[in-house]
Amino acid sequence: STNTARLDHKVKFKMIAATMSVLTAEDVGIVLREIFEDLGEDLDVADTSLTSETKLMDLGMESISLVYLVSELQQHYGLGDRLFRQMRDDGILIRNLSVGDIEKMIVSLKNVLAD
Repeated sequence: STNTARLDHKVKFKMIAATMSVLTAEDVGIVLREIFEDLGEDLDVADTSLTSETKLMDLGMESISLVYLVSELQQHYGLGDRLFRQMRDDGILIRNLSVGDIEKMIVSLKNVLAD
């Protein structure tokens, strides 16, 4: 009937909306590259050579740039200070992280918030 068709449409829409809201490492990578572009001259890397294996310490980032990077990510994804707290609690130094490590941490933190 018409009501069943409307209900099916609503269910399909919710499923599409849910899949659209799933954050991926690739999504985070795009935002990371935008932040790296903002930092521009402070980095020792061309945009094309930035991969998930790239270590932040290999980019020659100053401490203030590392803090800026994490702050921008936290603000962009509405994490409060959760990324800083996770790194502190896990004993992780920002400079020792790779681009892929950061992508995974952000995705993990956002998924926890979404649940």
